[in-house]
Amino acid sequence: MSTEERAPLLSSRQGLPVAFGSSTVQDHPIFLRVCHSPWSCVSQSALVYLRGLIFWYLTGLAGMLFRYKFHYEYPQDDGKSNWCILFEFASLAYLLLWLYHLIAFCWSFTHLFYPDVDEDDRRWESVVLSKMSPPLQTPQSRKRFYFSIFYTVVHVFVFMNSLIYWTVLVPQGYGHFPQGEGGESISTASAEEFFGNGWFEPFCIINLYIGIPLIALFEIFVLNSIKRQVPVPAHVFATGFFLSAYLGWAAFGKLFTGLYPFFWMDPEIMEKTEYIASYVSGFVGLGPTVFAFLYGLIGMRENLTQKDGGDKKHSAQSSSRLEE
Repeated sequence: MSTEERAPLLSSRQGLPVAFGSSTVQDHPIFLRVCHSPWSCVSQSALVYLRGLIFWYLTGLAGMLFRYKFHYEYPQDDGKSNWCILFEFASLAYLLLWLYHLIAFCWSFTHLFYPDVDEDDRRWESVVLSKMSPPLQTPQSRKRFYFSIFYTVVHVFVFMNSLIYWTVLVPQGYGHFPQGEGGESISTASAEEFFGNGWFEPFCIINLYIGIPLIALFEIFVLNSIKRQVPVPAHVFATGFFLSAYLGWAAFGKLFTGLYPFFWMDPEIMEKTEYIASYVSGFVGLGPTVFAFLYGLIGMRENLTQKDGGDKKHSAQSSSRLEE
C-alpha cells in the first residue's frame, strides 16, 4: 500500500481516503501538517523561509540568553552555580521550543525541496536528507501520537512559563524587576531602573517571557495546520506527567546546586509544607488548563481557515509520493 507522505494537503472533498468499512475520512499525518500553513496566502517556499528565520533567531537568542544567565543571574562571585540554568523551567521550555522549530524547519525544507529521497542510497547527502525528512506513517505506527504529545507539551510549557512569570514571580518580587519601597514587588521607579541600565537585560527578559509566547502563537495560527489533539484525555495525562517529571528534575537540581528553581519550592521561604503543596498542586493543575487554552486556539484557527480555504490549497512544488 502506498501513502502520500509528502503530497499537498487535501480536504475531504478532494479525495482523502476513507477507512475500510467506515465513512470516516482518514486524516493527513501530523508530520505533513507541520509542513503546511493553513492559510492559502502562505506559500510553501514562504513557509520554509519563515521557519528558517525563526529557527536562526531562536538559535542566536539562545546564546544571548545563556550569556545573560551566566553573567547576570548566576555570577560566580555571588556564590551561585551556573548549573542552575539546567534546572530552570524557563530554560527547559526554551530548549523544547528550539528543538521543535529545528524539527519543523528540517521537515518543511526537505518536504519542499527534496520530496523524493532515496532511502536506499548510502551516500552521506542522502542519509542526511533522509533523517531531515518527515517520517513515514504506517497504520501500526504510534509516531503520530508521540509527536502530537511533544507538540502539546512544548507549547504548554512555553505558555505556562510566561504565565507563571508575570502572574506569580513578578508580583511576589521574584522576577527580574527591582523591588519597590516598603517591600513592594514593583513600582514605577523600579521599572524605570530595570529599563534604564542598558538594553541587554530588558532585551533578554522581554524575549524570554513575551517574545517566545508570541512565536508560539504565530506557530499555532500561521505556520502549521495541525488539528486539535486527540485523544484529549491522553494529552491531558501526558501534560500532567511531564510537569510532575519536571518537579522531580527541579528537586534533583536542589541536591545538585543547592538552589530551588522556584521560590515556592523552598521550605525556608514558604515556612509551611501546606503552602508548598498548594503551589505544587497549582503548578501541575495549571497544565491541563493551559492545554485547554491551546486546544481552543487551534480550534479557533481551524474555524478561521475553513473560511479561508487553506486546507484546500494545492502546492505544485511537492506532489510526489512515497511507497511503504
